[in-house]
Amino acid sequence: MGRKNYFEKLEREINLQREYEKIESLVLQSEAFGIPSIENDIERYFINWKYKANYLSFYEIREQLGFTHGFDGVVAVSYGSIDSINDFFDYCEMIVNMIYIIPEGKRLSHVDNINKIKRLVNYDLNSLNHEIRKIDDKYLIIQKDAAVSEVVDIVEDSLAKIILEYNHYLLKGDLERKKAILLKIAHVLESKKQEIKKINYQLHSDYSYLINNFNIRHNNCDISNTKNYNEKFVKMSDQEKEEWYDEIYQMGLLIFLLLENKEKSTKIVNIKDIQRNAKK
Repeated sequence: MGRKNYFEKLEREINLQREYEKIESLVLQSEAFGIPSIENDIERYFINWKYKANYLSFYEIREQLGFTHGFDGVVAVSYGSIDSINDFFDYCEMIVNMIYIIPEGKRLSHVDNINKIKRLVNYDLNSLNHEIRKIDDKYLIIQKDAAVSEVVDIVEDSLAKIILEYNHYLLKGDLERKKAILLKIAHVLESKKQEIKKINYQLHSDYSYLINNFNIRHNNCDISNTKNYNEKFVKMSDQEKEEWYDEIYQMGLLIFLLLENKEKSTKIVNIKDIQRNAKK
């Protein structure tokens, strides 16, 4: 095997515990003498956070999620344990959202550490094929998907939110919530079915079959309902059902992209016609 160059030697697997500790050190340590830490300012402005519910402090949230800290002499030390990817996602979502409860003017005093935190979080999430997306006033971690990124830019905000939600890491295994989102997407596409048929009849036919027979639009699990009962779906494992739901989701995204492409093609045709007529 040949010698690795400098940049190849820099590459390494992500150690989630180590990454958590690096980010925590930036949150807990002050950037300069006399300047409060990010942690201190989060606690200071926590009372103004509209999602605080019955929590009295940020530290109480840390205790709930298992990301506590203490001191070794005068040095702040993190006590949390990252035992899974989801633990790391929980921590990153927590920190990124809590940073933004600090007023913008006050965040300027933490600009160096905040930029370092963003860089670490973005790099680590990208390595895990995930990203942070802002939905309303919340920052959520979702799986990276090129089709999702394109579709959320062309649909209405309310629909974009549920499309992004489907890819949130906590929805993995949540068949009921995924089913609810797929039903909402199907409802939007239903009003465009004649147009979809013209673009790709087979895709429309397949999508409609799955929506109608995989316990999304109808109850296909009730054996007493001979019209809608689907024995094959019922006998699938939860993993198989989720794989099919994810496939239906991707088909829905494809349909949105095809509709958008058709609209662009129509505009181009109109421009060509105008140019031809101008030359006559």
